Amino acid sequence: MESKAFSELLGKGDMIAFETLFRLYYDKLIHISQGYLGSIEDAEEIVQSVFLKVWEKKENLNKIENINNYLFSMTKNACLDNLKHIKVKNRFSKNYYEQKNSLQYLFVKDEAVTSLLQEDLEKRINLAIEALPEKCRKVFIQSRVEGLKHSEIAQVLNISKRTVDNHISNALCHMKIHLKEFLTFLL
Repeated sequence: MESKAFSELLGKGDMIAFETLFRLYYDKLIHISQGYLGSIEDAEEIVQSVFLKVWEKKENLNKIENINNYLFSMTKNACLDNLKHIKVKNRFSKNYYEQKNSLQYLFVKDEAVTSLLQEDLEKRINLAIEALPEKCRKVFIQSRVEGLKHSEIAQVLNISKRTVDNHISNALCHMKIHLKEFLTFLL
């Protein structure tokens, strides 16, 4: 059978002609494709897609002079497209994971810095509290650390509520002065 007559049968959708084409070229195209891709599974997928395209464009097959070259070219191009796709996919994956790791590093780094700042702040707060006059320190600790109300503190220490208010006000002014470099971080 002449290749032109065979191409015409393929172009008309003749199933026997298509099956013959498939049987003649499948193993050869798999071999070529596997050479490019290295994987039999990927090669089979490429060759199946090539035959699917041939079937979908069967009307144009009568214009093709050399079906052998046509199939080999389609297979080679499909393999190269697949390799380009894999390269782009790998580049994207690499960039994605690099960015993700970078963000995680920054988070851990920021978390470490935050932890150090928190420790430093706690030390400064404790030093500032220790620097308060004794009665003022007692009032401040009962108010801010123990959570007592001003009236409860006045009753426990046997002082007026007004005195408690003054001690708290003085303590807060003292704390603001001693912790001024941290106030910019907290705002």
